[in-house]
Amino acid sequence: MKTRTKVITGIAIGAVVIAGGAGIAVGLAPAQETTVLTEEVAVRDVDVTVAASGTVSPAVEFGLQFPGAAAATLASLSVEVGDTVEAGAVLAAIETASLESAVTGARASVAAARASIANAETTADQARQAISAADQAITAAELAIENVVDEFPSSSYPQPNEPLALLNAQKQKVTAEASLETARRQLEAYYPQKASAEASLRSALDQLDAAQADLSRATMTAPVASTVIAVASQLGEPIGTTSVGVNGTSGFIVLAALDTFVVEADFAESDVVGIADGQSVTLEFDALPDARLEGLVTEVDAYGSVDPSGGSITTYGVTISVPTPPAGLRAGMTAQASITTEEATGVISAPVTAISEREDGYVALVQSEDGSVEEVAVEIGVRGGYYVEIVSGLTAGDRVVTGSDGELPSTSSGFGGPPEGARD
Repeated sequence: MKTRTKVITGIAIGAVVIAGGAGIAVGLAPAQETTVLTEEVAVRDVDVTVAASGTVSPAVEFGLQFPGAAAATLASLSVEVGDTVEAGAVLAAIETASLESAVTGARASVAAARASIANAETTADQARQAISAADQAITAAELAIENVVDEFPSSSYPQPNEPLALLNAQKQKVTAEASLETARRQLEAYYPQKASAEASLRSALDQLDAAQADLSRATMTAPVASTVIAVASQLGEPIGTTSVGVNGTSGFIVLAALDTFVVEADFAESDVVGIADGQSVTLEFDALPDARLEGLVTEVDAYGSVDPSGGSITTYGVTISVPTPPAGLRAGMTAQASITTEEATGVISAPVTAISEREDGYVALVQSEDGSVEEVAVEIGVRGGYYVEIVSGLTAGDRVVTGSDGELPSTSSGFGGPPEGARD
């Protein structure tokens, strides 16, 4: 309960000063009255609640597309908009001739790359054999040269063709050294050739995987039980893409699970710091005024979005589960989400307008029974929108000043205002 108290801030002064037989009268100063609004400190529950508007979206919404849609020809279409399908149900199929041809071509590329690796290995083996043969030829030539120079074995000397034998041995060594150099160069060339062939093989295998995946997707099936919400084209028409749904999901066929929903809301950066996965959320729906649910935070965006209109407000997307959707709830409806990020239950509290911040802390103006006002230092805890937790400095039953129209110290707290109608 709040009361108004009249506090006298001006006083009436009357005095007569007599000097040298002359009397000087000092007039009476007019009295000034200040109207003070007070409220009682009491035990309450204090909480910090943040709120944002959001949109109801299907919990599952995705688009399916055929591979190579621009060149594909639709072979069959088994569903239309509004159909409900089970997981694994065949939805549509395209002609596979071009996709099968791509698989065949990819297999040929794989075979060619493997042949290149085999050829490189064969060349390397030949080079190694040539190196071995050249080493042996060099050794034989050097031995022949030594035999001529050292006249060994002595039983064969003197020889009439000694100069010719020496010349032949030297030529053999030169030829063998040239063969050795050629073989070494061939072996050195093997390593980059093999690396290139192996890279070609990896690329060809990737192309084969992609071609086989495309072929497997020539028949479109439903990944989960859902409802068809869009089909881009019909039999006889070019394969197209459509974009529908709350999130603008695109594909040849767009599916959504219309029996489970989430609310996607954007919270201000100053509010999202207190939001985490698993927190309880109160949900209300503009189109269903009697529906009030408790959802859970399932995801908080790691990156914010700046107001596209040019403002400086940054918001973060928060996804909220909708348990047991009420009858009539539909994707695209507007929801109001409220999240309590801090809470103190059964604590001494005072109106936020009664608390002022000073350089060394917080203070409150407390009114005594005789109507006088005293400034008291206080320690605060949870700061709600209407009330603030008082950790120390005040007790239940104290009356604190929440406003005035006179020369009292400022009572602005910077936390916000009291509940509507709190001042009477």
